[in-house]
Amino acid sequence: MLVLDSTGIKAISFDLDGTLWDFEAVMRRSIERALEELTEHDPIAASQLDVDRVISVRDRIANDWKSSVINLELIRFEGFKQALVEVGHPNDDLPEQINETYRHHRYADIVPYDDVFPTLTALRERYKIGALTNGNSYPERVGMGHLFDFAVLASEQGVSKPDPRIFHTAAEMAGCRVDELLHVGDALIDDIQGASTAGAQAVWINRIGVSASTKHVPEFEISSLSTLVDWLIV
Repeated sequence: MLVLDSTGIKAISFDLDGTLWDFEAVMRRSIERALEELTEHDPIAASQLDVDRVISVRDRIANDWKSSVINLELIRFEGFKQALVEVGHPNDDLPEQINETYRHHRYADIVPYDDVFPTLTALRERYKIGALTNGNSYPERVGMGHLFDFAVLASEQGVSKPDPRIFHTAAEMAGCRVDELLHVGDALIDDIQGASTAGAQAVWINRIGVSASTKHVPEFEISSLSTLVDWLIV
């Protein structure tokens, strides 16, 4: 197994959803809570919706808007609104209510993987640590603001991973050159290919041992963030 050379690395950026916590699990639980809220106000509409259908509607809207909208909270709101329309129960007020329930649990119910706090705490002793995400999880919202020196969110930059520009922005915020930035993420295209194209170093976190499904084969692959401490803290 190749071991990452820490020479020249001055900052490390981390993807958030899927890398530091199980986003799929918290997202599905949050939609369940939102549908419970809907049941209290419109049980007939709620009976015609489930988590998978809500996700499908949201994903369709995101795909339709992908060239112009990066605001994921707006997309989620429109997803709830359209879901109600599609089951024949349009409503001007309920989408906002159930979206607020979703947003609350989306952040409050996040549980970082066991290796997150020990790894970030150790790495902070030597490197600038940042968040670099296409999502809308501000570190402060999930009780992790104290672990990061900078945060780069696609919704604030107008570009998203794998666009090389967002990695250059991360390097600028870290106060280093892009080739002195190491990026860690779980998405082969958005994180690994994007970082490599920008000129940064990249490590693929593959927690469940899936096979690389793209032509871009990562040079460095780990199954736990704790490996970074072994590699980078000598």
